Amino acid sequence: MDAPNVPLETLNQIEEIEADMRSLNKELHGDYLISQYEGASPTSLSDRLDLITYALWGTTAAPTTTFIKSYDYAAERYDKVLEDILAIEVKVNAVEDALEKYGAPATPGRLPAWKRD
Repeated sequence: MDAPNVPLETLNQIEEIEADMRSLNKELHGDYLISQYEGASPTSLSDRLDLITYALWGTTAAPTTTFIKSYDYAAERYDKVLEDILAIEVKVNAVEDALEKYGAPATPGRLPAWKRD
């Protein structure tokens, strides 16, 4: 908002990135609203990994079939999550390049290119 020359399309890209990140967060950590209003929600990736880690942390026993299936499911889903993270990174880099091009002030995690005149 502090750089009036930045095209409106860049703001739309930022909103798209925010939506992608909300969706990714829901995949990783579950849907808070469903669990709050409807009770049980689908098990998130972090819930699955937390269950396995907590149960096996202090034991030398072999993992159960349930733990192995949970791990396999989480590993399969993580491939998609990693693809989503990399796609978001590409979008963020494009937005940062546009902000730099139009002279937007520094934002968290993005420092402007400095050139000595």
